[in-house]
Amino acid sequence: MTAVPSSIERAGNELADIHKDVYRLEKQIETVRETVRRVAEERSVSDQRVSSRPPAPIRIVRYQLRSRPLKTNPELSARVQRSLNLETKKEAEIAVGAVVDALEQTLLNNLGIDGFSLKLGGFGKFKVRHTKPITRRVGFSGETVITETKRKIKFASLGKLRASETGN
Repeated sequence: MTAVPSSIERAGNELADIHKDVYRLEKQIETVRETVRRVAEERSVSDQRVSSRPPAPIRIVRYQLRSRPLKTNPELSARVQRSLNLETKKEAEIAVGAVVDALEQTLLNNLGIDGFSLKLGGFGKFKVRHTKPITRRVGFSGETVITETKRKIKFASLGKLRASETGN
């Protein structure tokens, strides 16, 4: 019987040490974030003097529900909650929102690169495609117009999702 309280006491001490480490790491992360913000501000001031093009914004986000909530499927939130052992549905929605936001930001950052692809193994691939302007003749008026350059993102499914599309 004396072994049980001592093992509980050891586990409590280990947990306290872990909490201290987590707190220390959170402080280090916050210090790094502040340094990145400060350097980004200094860099943007020096870049403005040299070039007329504004620097790309550095996006540091602590994930939370947005003002416009991400409309997730309740089944998706429940699956994420179960697989990550999260306590609340809100945490699962935040996790889904973080992943969607990361995908969206990555695609937006590379929208100018023709042929850029973002592959999610076993799920699918997003590919950026640019279309060149085309000269066309308008129907009855005979007027010639040039279409605009377009950038489109195409999604191709992979893995089980692709196999189930065929209906086999």
